[in-house]
Amino acid sequence: MTEPQIRRATVTDAEKLTQVYRSAYRENRRLGFPAKAESVTRSEVADWIWKRQVYVAEIDDEVVGGVRLEATDSARVKLSRLGVHESQKGKGIGGRLMDHAEEAVRNRSHTTVWLTTPEKHPYLPGFYRRRGYEKTGEYPLENRRYDEIVMEKRLQ
Repeated sequence: MTEPQIRRATVTDAEKLTQVYRSAYRENRRLGFPAKAESVTRSEVADWIWKRQVYVAEIDDEVVGGVRLEATDSARVKLSRLGVHESQKGKGIGGRLMDHAEEAVRNRSHTTVWLTTPEKHPYLPGFYRRRGYEKTGEYPLENRRYDEIVMEKRLQ
């Protein structure tokens, strides 16, 4: 497999990234964890790219994954919308996106990355724990049949 290249997203990536998110989050619905990202629109993704730090993973010039960062205070950055196209899952692309996102947070002199994830998801909490994230709280969701947890990682 060609090694994915990670770069900052541009608005021209919005359509392809929309398709990635719809594909990636379809699996969560099948597992019982539906999310708005499954039906995200191109204009919503373009807005994220304009207002936040969004990175894409590319293989052979094809966008196959993405991740979004948003500073929530002077020390903390929220990581969200991590997604890999279902045809590319299991190839380490999500981990590469996480590595790149954490390095971007370090470069901006923030000390903590935090995220939310369904606590009962069959693999996401374990994926984040193996990367050094720890549960720090509950994150109740309205209009969902499940709640999420907050996980954080202090960066060195």
